[in-house]
Amino acid sequence: MGGAHGHAVGVDFGTSTSLVATRAGRRPVQVAPLGHSTRWFPSVAGYRGDKLVVGEEADALPSDQVIRSIKRAITRNEDRVAVFGPAGTLEISADEVMIALLAEIGARATRAGEPLNQDREFRLGCPAMWDGAQRNRLLELAEKAGLPTDGSALVDEPIAAGIAWVSHRYLAYSEQPEGRLLVFDMGGGTLDIAVLDVVGGPHPEISVLTALGAEYAGDMLDHAIARDLYEDLTAKGYDLSGSRHPELLDALVMRAAREAKVNLSRLAEHRVVLPSRQLGAVPVLTYTREQLEEAFRPQMDEAERLVWAALRAARLTERESGSPEQLRALGPAELIRDVDYVLLAGGMSRIPYVGRRVGALFPHAQVFDDAGVQADEAIVAGLADTAGYDRLNLHRPGFDFIVEWDENGQTCQETLYAAHTPFYEAWQVLSGQANLGYERHDHAFPGPKHGRGRLRVRATTGESLGLKFDDQVMDGIGLTFGRSMSFKLYCDGRILLRDGSGKRLDMKVDRWPVMRGRDHAQLVLRSAQRNSPTPPTPWYMEKEWAPPTR
Repeated sequence: MGGAHGHAVGVDFGTSTSLVATRAGRRPVQVAPLGHSTRWFPSVAGYRGDKLVVGEEADALPSDQVIRSIKRAITRNEDRVAVFGPAGTLEISADEVMIALLAEIGARATRAGEPLNQDREFRLGCPAMWDGAQRNRLLELAEKAGLPTDGSALVDEPIAAGIAWVSHRYLAYSEQPEGRLLVFDMGGGTLDIAVLDVVGGPHPEISVLTALGAEYAGDMLDHAIARDLYEDLTAKGYDLSGSRHPELLDALVMRAAREAKVNLSRLAEHRVVLPSRQLGAVPVLTYTREQLEEAFRPQMDEAERLVWAALRAARLTERESGSPEQLRALGPAELIRDVDYVLLAGGMSRIPYVGRRVGALFPHAQVFDDAGVQADEAIVAGLADTAGYDRLNLHRPGFDFIVEWDENGQTCQETLYAAHTPFYEAWQVLSGQANLGYERHDHAFPGPKHGRGRLRVRATTGESLGLKFDDQVMDGIGLTFGRSMSFKLYCDGRILLRDGSGKRLDMKVDRWPVMRGRDHAQLVLRSAQRNSPTPPTPWYMEKEWAPPTR
């Protein structure tokens, strides 16, 4: 169960909107009413005079003075964001804007009767494509905003959506789904795809095989619709180059594009009326669902390629999966057989075209857009889950591997692998690049060039963790430093370590466990036996809560 009292709270800090949800025990999830008239809070900001304002107050500012999609500053590793104001264009700190948004989320949750404090386990969502530095940046911003990030778990958004679906199938229908689940999570800023092996029930077992992400999401569609609207304005004789307020025109067209995207999810056509007081005589436009789908088609083509990349990457975790070149040769007909269930999540899943395109890829799978809440609430519902994280196994380590040695009476450490660093990019899977994994060797291997040291494991909170290797409990694995050293992590859980003496260790972990501190799971490793005809029993199968064998 999550938290000391079986209570959990989740915060989905989204590109377009943000949500807070709570759950106590196995009761239904509760989404807190954050907005003035909605359950969601607009993730927008702006300046009213010298004051930074957020949410609905910012959304009411002139369109060209609103800061939107600020979360993308983390995705793009940007420190500054431009905002247009009465005095012209200003560049301000992106972190300052995000701290203000996160602080307001916390304040509104408190006013809604759901304070974000240490009494409940606290989780934040993040895109699957984020690396360790990007994740740490969000955690640091949340801490500065007064959110209880100590010991919190930062969870990939599509994984949270999958957990919400598994729990909902059991609680609502007493189902215990077992098989492979593909989560297609398209939000405002990113498209995230996760492939999970699930065994449902009151104590679900979830193993993440892969999670990939790309910027094929709502913001990109907004720009595609805006291009159509500009073309329609030109076709109707409006002189774009003669506008006296180009920034205002751009902002109003983008707002119209967002409105068209939302309304065409339920209507066949949308009437576009731009204010003409400052822009002159602007013609009225009609934008249709057919136009939206044509504008959306190239983006969905790219999304489809990411789906196939994710399914190929998922096979990298399997024994005898074949080389990357062999996986790249697998066609859709072979890959779709891996999938038993598909879950559509994120606000963009409300667009009918998304469901039609994704559903057509998996004619034999069960396709869901319901995790007990609306599609754009699935992530926050999963973040508030109280059972799905007890036995969550990841596809890459959520902790650091560090090199440690003693020097002049002091203990020195350097990071060999930073938590959550991706082993590969989507394009590498698509290109058939060999040896997909993480590698540090020779000059890139940290530490001194002589002497003795240790390979250790460290939580993202900085706490050293224990490990067990071939049933021997230890704090670290001894190594001899030298000029020829290497460390490799592979998607199937293999770990190769060669130290400066030439000693080589081939190790294996069945799944990367969630390790939040020494009181949680140890990292359990075993010697890797090449070409072993019978793989050892995964560690979690020996527990009293082990899932049934398939």
